[in-house]
Amino acid sequence: MTDGIVLTIDDDRPARAVHFFAAGGHLLELLDDLAETVDVEWTVTDLRIGSAISGLSAVGENRLLGIEAARSAVRGLTQVRNGEPLAAEWTPMAVNHAKDLVRSSGVHAKLEAGGNVVWLDSELRERLQAVTPWVREFYGSVRGQLTGVNVTRGNRASIRPHAGGRVVHIGFPSALAESMAAGLLQFVEVDGMVRQNDEGRTYYVAADTVKVIEQPTMSWRELRGFMPDLTGDMSTAEYLESIRGED
Repeated sequence: MTDGIVLTIDDDRPARAVHFFAAGGHLLELLDDLAETVDVEWTVTDLRIGSAISGLSAVGENRLLGIEAARSAVRGLTQVRNGEPLAAEWTPMAVNHAKDLVRSSGVHAKLEAGGNVVWLDSELRERLQAVTPWVREFYGSVRGQLTGVNVTRGNRASIRPHAGGRVVHIGFPSALAESMAAGLLQFVEVDGMVRQNDEGRTYYVAADTVKVIEQPTMSWRELRGFMPDLTGDMSTAEYLESIRGED
């Protein structure tokens, strides 16, 4: 399956139900975290018993984002298994979901996507346990376009930051569901407990409030050092000369 992801549990032996169902749930959580929107819809496109083999494919308008998330999952796990640095798109939450996936899948499991295969074995389990991402948590806000809202598997949303970069995932209480839905595809401000990784990138907000606001024409990064009409009708060189008293 080139466009989806295949999970095999208890390869070459009768599959244990506890491994199959637990690992499947954790795989979906990992894919959700790696996807650039919360609106990726996954369908089962292959299911075989004996050794439990399940194939998932993303469908709908966010299909391509699902394909990339599937490949990112296998690529990231392979890098960890090989002792390489963690993939840039992997958040601390993705690491935790991966740990749960490998821990719950037994000792004869594998994951396939994009023609690549990674075994979810003891070597990967040990490597993952050694990965302890740094997390900073504080109360703050994120502004950007609300790109997705999903309440089918937990209350989740995604926001594209105004300053650019990867989407920020949002968790919210049921009391905010209507407000989140009303803000879909609009420019919003989300307040709550913010989580950042060791590079200072915000990747998650546990939301308390959300409100639609007017989208600024410039980002804070662009506004840094910017003061309109500072020089009046003079060029920058003329203005600096006037400050120094030069003729």
